[in-house]
Amino acid sequence: MWNDLKYYRQALGVNMLWNSYPIVFIVRDGFGVGPSGSTFTILYWGLGILLLMPMNIFRTVYLPNRMLFACWFGFIVLGWLYWQYYPSPNGYPERVRETLTYVIPLVFLFASMYYPNDKVHIILIVMVFYSLIASAGLLYSLTRDPHWTFGERAAIKFAANTQNSNPHAYANNALCGVLAALIVSGRVKSVVIKVFYYLVAVFSMGVLILARTNISLIGLAIMAVIYLTLHGRQVVGSVFRPRVLAIVAVVYGIVALLLSQFRFASYALSVYFNTFISRFGKVIYTVTGVEVDQKSAEIDYSSVNRVYSFRYVYEIFLGEGSWGKILFGEGYKAQFFDVPALEALVNQGILGFILFNSFFLVMGVIAVQQFFRPASDLSKFMAYFSIVILIALFSGARPIDLSMWLVYVFYIRFFGIYTPKTQPATLKPQTA
Repeated sequence: MWNDLKYYRQALGVNMLWNSYPIVFIVRDGFGVGPSGSTFTILYWGLGILLLMPMNIFRTVYLPNRMLFACWFGFIVLGWLYWQYYPSPNGYPERVRETLTYVIPLVFLFASMYYPNDKVHIILIVMVFYSLIASAGLLYSLTRDPHWTFGERAAIKFAANTQNSNPHAYANNALCGVLAALIVSGRVKSVVIKVFYYLVAVFSMGVLILARTNISLIGLAIMAVIYLTLHGRQVVGSVFRPRVLAIVAVVYGIVALLLSQFRFASYALSVYFNTFISRFGKVIYTVTGVEVDQKSAEIDYSSVNRVYSFRYVYEIFLGEGSWGKILFGEGYKAQFFDVPALEALVNQGILGFILFNSFFLVMGVIAVQQFFRPASDLSKFMAYFSIVILIALFSGARPIDLSMWLVYVFYIRFFGIYTPKTQPATLKPQTA
């Protein structure tokens, strides 16, 4: 293990870049440490890159997933050209901030190419503890936050504006904790360590419920359906093994003991879960007009903007727009929809729509492959977590967004990358 310490250092750098915001919000806004605003985030990314870079840069580099890279790099080149030559009529973005949007992901990709493919399981191990620290830090910060009240979604309010927060960062981080802990536990032989990882998964599941975001919980449900469809027989067969029953009993006993000592925790989880079910019904009503129950017949205002975005595209952009506008778009960051798949079309035209969305098409194809034949435990994790990213394609973020591009680079570098040991067997021609 001592020989792998440098890989643990680099793995920490990987996690600091692609899953940065949970820790950034805790330290910057929760504890008030460091400069406010994006300066602290950039410094955090810089530290992650330093940890990721090897001591000697004149060493072996490992190529990323070429299909994902081609789609993403084609889109960022197009985005840069639009930024320079076809700006939005609504105003020109800040040059330094926009430059970093293009530079930092490319530096991250370059640095990650020094990480060996046969050590990617370490990234997943570090992810378990990184996610655990972020989730524990969230709960601790909430107990010290005078502006947070019970019933709100669990998130740290920004120091610059105590009325706003980002629960999605913590929900996705908790989801990472659930997936990573369960996958890593499958490779562990020690019963004590297995119990630890299962407890991390249960704890992360509780934080996920407290964060109460539709995307993460719906994504988790879809992941569970996919896993049971592919491995249902194995799950049923393994449940009745004495070793598995003993581990489940120990985990259940520890969780039950903790909940009995902290009754507020069990009450909070039940309240937040019921609130999520009610809010999910409102989302369905907002989008389709179908009532799930009497309480759900209310508008979910976070979904209204997305409904208006679809209407704008079909009724105004495609319905009333000229062929030139449809072909080339309205300009760099001209519209903000919170629906990246459509925003790429409206702002960068047909070519932008094709390049941006082809990245997710390729990601979906690779995910299906990895469900059946994972290149590594990390690639298996990425296949399941890609469900959340694909849902976000129609429900959050922007096509040109630094934080999301770091997630895309993470996938470009490590998703579906086989080593000689994991390369799928090919049919050899028979000789007479």
